[in-house]
Amino acid sequence: MEEFELRIPTDIEIAKAQEKLGFTFPPEYVAFIKSGYNLGDAPLETLEIVDPPSYADIYEALVSARKFYDLPVELMPICEDNSDYYCINNKGEVVFWSHNGTTDEKWDNVTIWRDQMILEAGE
Repeated sequence: MEEFELRIPTDIEIAKAQEKLGFTFPPEYVAFIKSGYNLGDAPLETLEIVDPPSYADIYEALVSARKFYDLPVELMPICEDNSDYYCINNKGEVVFWSHNGTTDEKWDNVTIWRDQMILEAGE
């Protein structure tokens, strides 16, 4: 089996992704992307913007989430978890959106969300 090697996107690739997705990334998300989508040992697969494997393609996930699960247009998925999504909104907050209905799980920004995912993975 061929091993996948994550490639950190350039600033130009990040700008192109924002244009293609129609969403301006908050600074914390840009930093997260440039960290290599670092979630430590958290058992989550982040969605990638450059040369992603099919299961981690942010573009495909966005289309699927909106088409099949009615993901609201103001949310941008950044991580998929069994057809549920961790999304960023236009305030830079991370919102957990479940295909079973809305939840009230929310983090102030990507950094706080990432830190909690890493912490929970270590427990």
